[in-house]
Amino acid sequence: MRATPTPQTWFGASVRGPAHGRHRVAKQDAWRGTSGRFGSLVVVADGLGSRPHSRLGALAACRAAHQAVRGLSAHEAADPSTLFARIESCWRAELAPRDPAECSTTVMLSVVHRCGGVLLGQVGDGLVAYGAEHVAERLVRERTGFGNETDALGLPGRRPLWHFRWLPAPPAGFRVLLATDGVADDLRPESLGRFVDHLAQEFGPLPPPERHRRLVAELRAWPTPGHFDDKTLALHWTQRGRPS
Repeated sequence: MRATPTPQTWFGASVRGPAHGRHRVAKQDAWRGTSGRFGSLVVVADGLGSRPHSRLGALAACRAAHQAVRGLSAHEAADPSTLFARIESCWRAELAPRDPAECSTTVMLSVVHRCGGVLLGQVGDGLVAYGAEHVAERLVRERTGFGNETDALGLPGRRPLWHFRWLPAPPAGFRVLLATDGVADDLRPESLGRFVDHLAQEFGPLPPPERHRRLVAELRAWPTPGHFDDKTLALHWTQRGRPS
């Protein structure tokens, strides 16, 4: 007998940045939401602009995360280090025979496991923020990496550093915001909770097609002057009701 699908508990959108549009460069962000026996997953990736095939790397990271979590038990969450190693292995297999160093990408993910816990993970820049009751806390508080180069999958000579947190019993109304630098760099720490509230209240109740259209329009009309980056964000919540 097939397992009953998990109700959708996420939404998101991704747009190409103005600079990429002017120069006819493909969007280097990617994201994916999916569900299965394990629960639900949202993953966001941002290919490094200095790499020639970073778009492929970001797309492959989303597929790899999905492949990795499909093997999770419906009753017991995996050890985070084992899951992250599986994601990287799947990512490299997705890209073969390309050199992973040409496809480097950051990764942010949120797994709401059917057992009730939530696993958050991040490699490199971007934002994973989580909380409830109008409050949101960053998973990674400071920029990772050295100098101008962030940490990422596929960097030659070093393993990616995963920041993570396992929350075995998140509170009711728990929400996770995942966003690439084009969004995250313009969000002040004290405004994260209000921004998550805005997304949940303005977009959560809408029918999916209208919600996606309006969210894309908001990202394209991003209010920060001189914004150039691709912009991707997603909101993920537990099955205990709508985000609020």
